[in-house]
Formats: sequence, C-alpha cells, structure tokens
Amino acid sequence: MPNRTIYVGESDVALFRRAQELTGGNLSAAISRALQRFVEIEDAHRAGFEEVEVRVGSEGIYRRKRFVARRIAQGRRPASEGRRGEWIAVYHTRKDRFAVHRKHFDEEPKAGHAPWGDLQDPRYTIEYWNNVTEFDSEPGWDPAGNAEMTLDVYEHLDELKAALPGDLAHVVEANAQQQPVEDLDI
Repeated sequence: MPNRTIYVGESDVALFRRAQELTGGNLSAAISRALQRFVEIEDAHRAGFEEVEVRVGSEGIYRRKRFVARRIAQGRRPASEGRRGEWIAVYHTRKDRFAVHRKHFDEEPKAGHAPWGDLQDPRYTIEYWNNVTEFDSEPGWDPAGNAEMTLDVYEHLDELKAALPGDLAHVVEANAQQQPVEDLDI
C-alpha cells in the first residue's frame, strides 16, 4: 500500500508519540487499530446498537464484559421471603444472539420501582426500563454486597424465551422483531 501522510496538530504530538511507544514504534498499526475500532462502533451506532459493558461475579469480586448490542427489555422481580430478587436486562447483539445480564439480590433497593407483576401493560416495562442505563448503579444498591451478576448468551429467541419470566419473554419477543432504528424522512 502506498504511503499516506497524516497531519498532526501541535496539540496532538504527545498523543501520537505515546501511541507509537505503546505499539513498539509501529504507529501505522496503532492508527489502523484505532480506525478499525472507530468504524466498528460508528457502524453499530448507525444500525441502532451501542457498546454495552456489564459486571459479572459475586461477593464483591466482579469482572467487566463488553459487547455490541441494543437493549430490548429490562425488568425486575422483587425479593420476597425465601426468594432472591432479580433484575434482568436483555440485549439483542449485533451478531443476532441474545445476551441476558442478571443481578440476583437479597434486599430491595431504596428506589421505588414497580415489579413486573404490578404492571398491567408489559409495553410499559420496556419503555420504563429502557431509560435505565445500568441497574447495578441504581440508588440503594451496594455493588460490593451479596449481589450475584451473570451474563448468559442464547443463540435463538425460543431458547431465550424459555429462560425468562412469561411477561418479560413477551416483551422481548415483540422488541426483538422490531428494527433497531427507523429512519424518517421528515
């Protein structure tokens, strides 16, 4: 491939030097990797997807996992005597799989969110919970407490629906069939 010239502003010289140090002197490799990542994320955004980062683990020991997807439903089942509560966020991934991030907990959060069973219209669950960006950052949660967070990936919608509560499975099925973004010429 022929040489390409990149003009670097004076304020960015230190950034380019550091990138060159990190790649062992191969600045072209650093630029190519950065551009590849940039194009991948921008293409995903334009298709209605976003980069999702979740925590997985228990007892205060968590790892971060990242993937590209769109959230299609999220909901909560409150803790009650003899049963742990659970938050569930369901994502449709860019590779047409389904990722389910769950948080199991023993105590209720201080925030007053309605559980699944209290909602008459399951579509409200989608609209309401899609505004929540990360349920482990909700007020009243102790992320270092006894919460257990998992991430499961399902290949097919039927397999996913069998692993979810009925009303949430209904919402997931309806949203999974929707286009991520509808472009309007208005």
